[in-house]
Amino acid sequence: MADAELDSGRTAGRRSLGLSLALACGALLVASPGALADHDSRHVCGVKQNDKVACWGNDDEGQASPPAASFRSVSAGYAFTCGVKLNDKVKCWGDDGDGQVSDAPTANFRSIGAGVDHACGVKRNTKIACWGSDGFGVVSDAPTGSNFRSVSGGDHWSCGVKRSGKVFCWGEDSFDTVSDAPTSNVRSLSLGSYHGCGVKRNDKVVCWGSEESYAHLSEVPKGANFRSAGAGYEHSCALRLNGKVKCWGDDSNQTISDTPGATFRALSVGSAHNCGIKPNDRVVCWGSDDVGQVSDTPGARFRQVDAAVYG
Repeated sequence: MADAELDSGRTAGRRSLGLSLALACGALLVASPGALADHDSRHVCGVKQNDKVACWGNDDEGQASPPAASFRSVSAGYAFTCGVKLNDKVKCWGDDGDGQVSDAPTANFRSIGAGVDHACGVKRNTKIACWGSDGFGVVSDAPTGSNFRSVSGGDHWSCGVKRSGKVFCWGEDSFDTVSDAPTSNVRSLSLGSYHGCGVKRNDKVVCWGSEESYAHLSEVPKGANFRSAGAGYEHSCALRLNGKVKCWGDDSNQTISDTPGATFRALSVGSAHNCGIKPNDRVVCWGSDDVGQVSDTPGARFRQVDAAVYG
């Protein structure tokens, strides 16, 4: 899940992982270390230099079968994907079980952030609009103010960053994903399943939410030399100002140990895989490759890429 500027699913899919969400009370049972996220969240989409979208990885719900339109940006949700077209209109495709595709507004948008079964976007008037499943108020509790720069979707929660650097989060707060979010001086952020990471205006990484056994919070890299940061399912990564990537957390899918030593200009963190865009506009992905989310990476030139998160 992913920040729209960097740059999910149904309960049954999460239960197959050993991860069950009891909506009535907000209780969460977490899977054993190293468990893979459901296949529906194992896809990647990106906008090529010719403004066309290319997707790869799992396509069971049509989430990796984009329309032929021209896009400015794209955001990969759990089993669906949304993008902002060059005419500022939103187009979504894939699973529509909660209206996350068919209920997309007709307004003009600047950017978009897809979550588990909902999506939110920043409209041209700098206000946020959300649609899809409203579990935990992730749609109805969206902030009503203006001056938002970006929005990112998590499992059943979302966060928006204002132009001032102030952050607003709403939705599920089982792991303090809402209440512990940074409140000011944030440049960008990206939400995972149950934790989020961002970069503050002083170029330092900040993460919050679930720590569990994967050191999402305690292993956050120090120093003021980062451009962006992203949260995955059980790991996190950050992009240094020099273009090098630093990852930490669970490494059962080599999301940490297979991190390339190459230089990147953009980074997106997925469930158990990561993708980055090199200075030559080529995409490189690493980590879990069970449905081709790494080996099927196209050789085209990209200007934006987003790897799906969520467990």
